[in-house]
Amino acid sequence: MFKEVLTIEGVNKGYCISSNQLTFQSGKEIIQYDMLGKKELLRRSVSDDFQCFVKRDDLIIGISGLGYTLFDSQLHAFKTARVKNGIGDYCLYNSNLVVVTTDYDYALFLPRQGVQDVFLDKVIWEADFGENIRVESNIAFTVSLKGVSRRGLGKGELKWFVEISSGKYLPNLVGVGNGVAVFSFKDLDKIIAFDLETGKVKYEIKTFARGLCIDEEKGLLHQMLVNYAAYDLLTGELKDNYQDFSYFESMGVETQRSNYVMEGEHIITTDRKEGVIGAFNTTAHKFDWVHKMGGVSFPSPAPIVYQNSYLLLYDNLGALHIFERVLE
Repeated sequence: MFKEVLTIEGVNKGYCISSNQLTFQSGKEIIQYDMLGKKELLRRSVSDDFQCFVKRDDLIIGISGLGYTLFDSQLHAFKTARVKNGIGDYCLYNSNLVVVTTDYDYALFLPRQGVQDVFLDKVIWEADFGENIRVESNIAFTVSLKGVSRRGLGKGELKWFVEISSGKYLPNLVGVGNGVAVFSFKDLDKIIAFDLETGKVKYEIKTFARGLCIDEEKGLLHQMLVNYAAYDLLTGELKDNYQDFSYFESMGVETQRSNYVMEGEHIITTDRKEGVIGAFNTTAHKFDWVHKMGGVSFPSPAPIVYQNSYLLLYDNLGALHIFERVLE
C-alpha cells in the first residue's frame, strides 16, 4: 500500500505537505522540499520552534508556543506576532484563527482562552476561566469540568450548554460528523454523543475513552486499541467487535494512540512501543500492510499525517519518515 520514499533526520514536530511540496523545520531553519523532484527548493533561517505549518494560498503560516509567523512563497517571514500567554493548541482554524491563552487566575489556577485572528492580531472572543476551547471542522466548543457548550467560531456566541460532571479530567472532543458531536470522558470511561444543533444527548457508550475516530462517510465511530470495534455514529449501536489479541500481537501492532489515520477501509496506526506501522482492514479484519523499523518508536502524541497521498510519521529520535501511496 505504501513505500518509504524519504527519511529526514533532525526535524522539528511542525511539517506539512501541499501540492507535492513538503515544508518542515530542522534546527533553526525552515525548509521547502519538492517531493516529485526529490530535491530541496528553499531554506531560510528562523528564530522560533514551530510546532505546526499550514499552507494557505501563497502563504505559509507557522505556529509556535510563542505565537505565529506568516511566510511568503519564498519562505521570507513578513509578519510575526507574539501571544503574551501562549498558544492554546498548535492548529489553524477557518484558515485564519488560532486558540490562545488570554489570562490566568493564579488564585484558582484556571486559564482563560480566546480565539485570535492571525491577520488582525486581535482576540475576537473569549471563553470563561476554566473553559477550554475545542474546534473540529470549524465548529467550536468549550469544555470544562462542569459540562460541554457549543459556541460560534466567529463570535463565540453560546448555542447550547449541557451540564455534565466529567470527574478529574476535561471532556475530549473526538470529532463531529453527520449532525453529532462526540466527546470522550476519560475519568468516566464513557463516550457521549450530542446532537450538533440542540445539544441533546443522543447516546452514551461505556468503554475506554481513547482510540476513537469518526468516519463520516460510513457513518461509523471507530475504536482501535489492542482490538477493534465500530459503533453506529447516529445511534451508538455496536456494529463490529473484533477481538484477537494473539493476531495483533503477532503482527507487532498493539496500539494505544488516538490520532490514527482513516484511509478508505483502513486504519493506519502504529505500535505503542516498537517502530511498527500498519494498515488494518476494518472489513476483512486483517492488516493489509505492515512496515517495521528497528531502533525507533512513534510517540503517541506525535500526529500521523496523511496528505496528498503521502503518509508522514515522526519518530522518537526526531526523524520524519515519508511514505507514498502505491496503486495496486
